[in-house]
Amino acid sequence: MKGEEQIETVRMLLKTEKAAEAKEAFDRMPAFNTTDYYLVKGSLAQKFQQWGEAINAYNYALEIDPENIEAKNNLQFIQNILNFWNSDQFNP
Repeated sequence: MKGEEQIETVRMLLKTEKAAEAKEAFDRMPAFNTTDYYLVKGSLAQKFQQWGEAINAYNYALEIDPENIEAKNNLQFIQNILNFWNSDQFNP
């Protein structure tokens, strides 16, 4: 199976909420230096709340394609999650 096909398989598994299967398939793949590879890697890391790994993957995608909207949006989404602050937690 070609790299593009492997990446698409992982992407489809993620879309059908089969994250564990997607991770297994991704882990069996060789690394590709493509935007799609890093976008899928970031999506998987995000799914498992591995924020640092997701940020790194999306940043690699942006190194390859600086205008990639998906990577930019996902980085913003993660930053919003990490910057969330619930003031009620600190004022009982």
